[in-house]
Amino acid sequence: MDYQTDLKTVTDHELLAAFLGEHNDRKRCLELRTQFWNTFPTLADYKHAPQRRKDDFFGSTDKSLCQLLIGIEIGERIARASRPLLGNIYSSKQVGEKLITEFRNDQQENLCLICLDVKHRIISQQIIFKGTLTTCPVHPREIFAVALEQHAESILIAHNHPSGMTEPSTNDIEFTHRLEQCGQLLGINLLDSFVIGQCDYLSLREEKIIEAAG
Repeated sequence: MDYQTDLKTVTDHELLAAFLGEHNDRKRCLELRTQFWNTFPTLADYKHAPQRRKDDFFGSTDKSLCQLLIGIEIGERIARASRPLLGNIYSSKQVGEKLITEFRNDQQENLCLICLDVKHRIISQQIIFKGTLTTCPVHPREIFAVALEQHAESILIAHNHPSGMTEPSTNDIEFTHRLEQCGQLLGINLLDSFVIGQCDYLSLREEKIIEAAG
């Protein structure tokens, strides 16, 4: 099977044949496929079969089908896996102090995006842009593209000033207002915007440069 194939368009029988064909010659692959489908006529039959029946089947076969069992288990674990959480947001001070530690010695301007779920738990934190000594070109669409991909309910943004000063520039304020307006249209709240300095931070929310979210 070509690895560029869209697996969602492949039938169950084709998918099993492709998996078993990776580990066996053509004749043995056919034998194993027949053995599996004779025991479990459909994948739904496998899913709802008693565990003892599954254990008996895999316990009486060779390692090739045991590899299939491993693949099934990996798939089931992926399906059950919850989104990783990187911590909870409780206050602007908590975020600001954390970001000072991360960016205080960086000589380039960075724009950091923190995505939050409905309970204000961090589901993603990443640097969206790295700039020069004085600039960090960015557009709201890049920020909200990530936020939408992460299914964020709200976001925080932060950027550092390599000068070490936290006074927001006119561009900082205008850009934050643009993000706030875009977020309102998309239903993603901009909770806060931070300027990170050498030993301090400034929260545009605390300074009431942006209004509290409704």
